[in-house]
Amino acid sequence: MAWKNTKIKMKKFLTILSLATILFTSCSKDDDLIATTDGAGQTTLTFDATFNGSDFALNKDFALGTKTFNFNKFRYWVSNLILVNAAGEEVKVQGSYYLIEETGAINLVGVNNEVSTTIYPATKREDVSLKEIPAGDYKAIKFGVGVDQKYNDNLSLQSGELSQLNGMTNVSWMWLTSYIFTSATGTVKEGSTSKSLKVETGLNANYKTVSLNFPQAVKIGSSKSSSIILNVDVAKAFDGIDVIATPTVGASQASVMTAVANNYATKVFTVKSAN
Repeated sequence: MAWKNTKIKMKKFLTILSLATILFTSCSKDDDLIATTDGAGQTTLTFDATFNGSDFALNKDFALGTKTFNFNKFRYWVSNLILVNAAGEEVKVQGSYYLIEETGAINLVGVNNEVSTTIYPATKREDVSLKEIPAGDYKAIKFGVGVDQKYNDNLSLQSGELSQLNGMTNVSWMWLTSYIFTSATGTVKEGSTSKSLKVETGLNANYKTVSLNFPQAVKIGSSKSSSIILNVDVAKAFDGIDVIATPTVGASQASVMTAVANNYATKVFTVKSAN
């Protein structure tokens, strides 16, 4: 009897040991599965427009020093987005041409010297969804303000959201039509003086790249949602610019246009949060 009891106890022990082994193996496989299937993910990139610390809005007065600004349009191209991972490797977002804007309805009659009755609808767009990003930790972002030369010199080429049908092209800057990189229009007042405001940038020489480091690593993967919020201070676009003396900025005001483009590259964009 003692031998039989010992045999029964041994069988129970072996059964428990087998179950433990199976459970351990299953857990190990699940852990491996999580580690190996957290592949490409996505993140939301937000361009949060402000003006000297206040939320940006159309048809609203903004004081800046002795001047008061009021806008009816703010639009700009973001292009060639790159995320930099923890190892310093650059991950390019394919087809990344995005029109960020806050505008009322735009009548496109006469754009590009074409007869049209097209109305571009009132639009507010601040968010961009970046998809199919390799899983990993990312420490910085780079992007262009405007449209690079390849597409700027040939509007028949298409990528991302590039189009001639949104009022962001100009035929007066060069022999061929090219994109308007940034556009801020409205009015500006100083004392009893009031001027119509139209500050735009364009031309290949004014295509600028912005580079921003995140305050902490952004983890992107299929199992985790993430977001990057950039502060876009419209007031910084006019830093050092006398918009009362030069309320219209275009190709004819080349040096002022370059100064505005440099402001976009170095002052307008900062990181608000990244997680």
